[in-house]
Amino acid sequence: METRAKILEIPRLLRDTLEKGAHEYETLIRRVRWGESPIYICGCGASLPLGPAGAYLFEWLAGWLALARSANVFEAYSVLALRARSVVLVISASGEDAESLETVRMARTRGAVPLALTRSANSPLAKACEGVFLTRDEGAEDSAAAAVCQLAALCSIALTAARLLKRPSTGLDALDDELKRLPEQMDWSFTQLGDALRSLAGELRALERFWLVGGGLYHPVVERMAWRFGALGEMRGEGIEASNFLSGPLPHFRRGEAALFVSGSRLRAKRLLHETAAQFKVKGGRLFSMTDTNDRELVNRSDMAVLLPPVSEVGGSVLALALLELMAASGAKHPDLAG
Repeated sequence: METRAKILEIPRLLRDTLEKGAHEYETLIRRVRWGESPIYICGCGASLPLGPAGAYLFEWLAGWLALARSANVFEAYSVLALRARSVVLVISASGEDAESLETVRMARTRGAVPLALTRSANSPLAKACEGVFLTRDEGAEDSAAAAVCQLAALCSIALTAARLLKRPSTGLDALDDELKRLPEQMDWSFTQLGDALRSLAGELRALERFWLVGGGLYHPVVERMAWRFGALGEMRGEGIEASNFLSGPLPHFRRGEAALFVSGSRLRAKRLLHETAAQFKVKGGRLFSMTDTNDRELVNRSDMAVLLPPVSEVGGSVLALALLELMAASGAKHPDLAG
């Protein structure tokens, strides 16, 4: 697993991904026929939780139907629904796993257009696809840098597609500008929020179990971090989308159980998340939150809150993921991780 020092390199890698990818992404997006049939997004291995983020982004920003599928589900069910020239975006950090290559092979049998989101243009996945969106991360397949750069790249790809191929919008331009400033904000947040993250990690590590709750683009973030905490073995969190939490585990909660809500004041599904948090507090739950300074309703309900700079759901989800990755390393007992 990555050390804290490695995670502090993420802003630099994110800046490289966004700056060097800008022209490449635009060129590839112009070559592809989008939106004529559903876009399938398959995250492989450790990238699996990020597939839904791509689906949310394409639907919200570009207005194109997008479906997130695991490689196994895609092969068993979705491949039969593919049309000729359907776009299949496969996400894999290394681009070397058999799962991603099999997904591309199956897509090609139906005449689909496989595209890759990966770090190496020379990987087997990149060579098997008709186009590659490159990230500039480093480390292992499951690294924090890979996850953050993949999520940011998905945001950039969807924004670029919407700006190029849909009606121009000042709102889209503002989101694009915010994404470009994100590495600088991430650097600031890493410096200023270190103590708060360590305090939150200490609280969560003392719990037998807790839930991570998110909505919209924060849902893939909490799913990724539940996997990360389990891999580290330091914190026992379970990730869940807000509406599923509201209708599933919440009615059976006992007083004193805990949840970390990850959100932002500009979350499109904010009303649902606030309703879920309110009912959680009625149940007597211990509510921790990571959100921005303008999300007063959630902050006021929280027993402890880590306050982020106020940004959009797009930038906020990437920033929250990076900070949660830093928290996981900062809260680790093992010196090789915390150092």
